[in-house]
Amino acid sequence: MTVESRGGGVGVLLMGYGSPLGPEDLPGYLTDVLGGRPPTKVMVEEYRRRYDLIGWSPQLRILTSLQTKLEERLSRDGERVPVFLGTKHWSPHIADTIPAAAAAGVRHMVAIPLSPYASPWILSPYQRAIEEGRQRAGGRITVDLRAGWHLNPHWVAYWADCLGESLKGLPLNSIPLLSAHSLPERCRRAGDAYPELLAETTHAIAEAAHLERWDFTYQSAGNATEPWLGPDITEKMMDWSSGGFPEQLVAPIGFVFDHLEVLYDLDVVVREFAIRHGVQYHRVPLPNDHPQMVDALRQVVRQALSPNQPSTPTFRRR
Repeated sequence: MTVESRGGGVGVLLMGYGSPLGPEDLPGYLTDVLGGRPPTKVMVEEYRRRYDLIGWSPQLRILTSLQTKLEERLSRDGERVPVFLGTKHWSPHIADTIPAAAAAGVRHMVAIPLSPYASPWILSPYQRAIEEGRQRAGGRITVDLRAGWHLNPHWVAYWADCLGESLKGLPLNSIPLLSAHSLPERCRRAGDAYPELLAETTHAIAEAAHLERWDFTYQSAGNATEPWLGPDITEKMMDWSSGGFPEQLVAPIGFVFDHLEVLYDLDVVVREFAIRHGVQYHRVPLPNDHPQMVDALRQVVRQALSPNQPSTPTFRRR
């Protein structure tokens, strides 16, 4: 269904990172990621190599499916709320989606970043894009940013269930490693609560899954010219392997859907590292458009539209 054919006063905006659809998109996409600075030819070729290895990104396909399923789920609840997609890099861009929704008759949007962690580093680009979109819409639309759903019971239950199922097929000397994207150390020094939010989520998941042993680690650290949050997943792998746990199950709880940081950073780079060091690499699948993911987003939307509901869904510990 096109934006133009949707109506109603309230809408939902699902916000993802964005990804190139093919090689022809890479220069423009990387320019956007770099804040308008054109990438070097070497950088473009390196990212083309990475995307070629994973068969290019399934992100837009997954988000489109999630969009459709959430809209259908809300409709079954009697809430005829249109769901829109916007990304902070590439197409469909958040700043383009908001005025298009306003033109279609939407006057209030519930905007949900597809990262459950309310980190300023993560949220700031979304906030800027939302404000740009509202300005383009000429003030005809309000946007309620619903961030910080890292303890949503459906989100926690998805990971707990998948960890439990994955561990059933592994030896007893297996260790689950719950991972999330690293951020620069300066974010924590500036007061970003990202590490604490991740700690809350990992403990909730471990408790729900009844894990006796598990560990948390960071992955996908960026520019090496400054320190990033650690320890890195490769360090943790070596620590556990030397302690007698060569079977290792990675659960990328920092991510909602498959993209480069999982399909390449983990399934290519980390897997190759594991093979070289005698570690058996296994990975829990991402939520993507799983029913638990749809239910998590449905709960966020319903709480935003119901003033008597708490603003942040929480996981009730057993």
